[in-house]
Amino acid sequence: MFIFILLFVLVLGGLGLVIHFSLDKKVVYKDLKGKHVVITGGSSGIGKAAAVEAARLGAHVTVIGRDVGKLTAAVAEITANCRDQQNQKVQHVALDVTSDYKAIEQSFISIEEKLGPIFMLINCAGMCICGQFEKTDPDVIKQMVDLNYFGTAYPTRCVLQGMKKRNEGLIVFVSSEAALIGIYGYSAYSAGKWAVRGLAESVMMELVGTNVRLTLAFPPDTDTPGFKNEDLTKPEETKLISGTAGLHSPDDVGKQMIHDALTGKTYSVYSATGTLLTLLFGGSLESGTQVVLQVLSLSVIRIIMVGVLLSFYNIVRDGLKKKNEIKTK
Repeated sequence: MFIFILLFVLVLGGLGLVIHFSLDKKVVYKDLKGKHVVITGGSSGIGKAAAVEAARLGAHVTVIGRDVGKLTAAVAEITANCRDQQNQKVQHVALDVTSDYKAIEQSFISIEEKLGPIFMLINCAGMCICGQFEKTDPDVIKQMVDLNYFGTAYPTRCVLQGMKKRNEGLIVFVSSEAALIGIYGYSAYSAGKWAVRGLAESVMMELVGTNVRLTLAFPPDTDTPGFKNEDLTKPEETKLISGTAGLHSPDDVGKQMIHDALTGKTYSVYSATGTLLTLLFGGSLESGTQVVLQVLSLSVIRIIMVGVLLSFYNIVRDGLKKKNEIKTK
């Protein structure tokens, strides 16, 4: 028995070392002084919080959105937080990141002409309208997939070639914990965010051998204007399920997202649930330590998640029972 345990430990340790020496080394940055950071969905919520943190770290900042009034207000707030008020530049661009790709590409060329090469792209543009899938308007389904997936894919494609050519750069994809586990009421939304996750984990592999890095963020429910709109359409079952993870501050999420990307993290997570889900379902290799931890803990984590899922199903069954009782009255 002792020999078996020793052999298991040696094999596991060897696996960790092989992965450690096989992966590209992390590229770590202390700050963003003089770098150009672009944030889509940067006029409010997590995007604006990330833009403010980038400004505090010395970056030139471009925020992208569709509402000029919100963008103007965001620029004023971001500018007030610049580390070097005299030399840092902050601008906004009104752009629909789901529009014609050529138009988006041209806009990104113009952005770089004004503030220099894009060092960091944070894809925060997104939206969620909740509801049962068969009751969701097809136009709404398309709108969510367009913004959540293409609103990330198009800007990323615009910057990748330049980043690879300069051999430096950071990209952040804002996905969701709903991209790791299916949840009642999030069907159409989850589809777009799962697509973002799939794109991210594939692009990560395409970046092997370069100093360009991609971080995939999985924010839980965050107290943003988008979340307030989401709550308007959220079924009671969805509120009960998503509420188990609590409500997070956009400032905390945006700040952590920036620093996780700067320190070369593959996944940016903000809750115990997110940590468990990325260990269980994360498809990318972050480190030898991560893989060893997965091997040692997957069975336990799976048991925990089965319990969590069963509680979710019970919430849905209770909701269905209440609806049936109302119908029979």
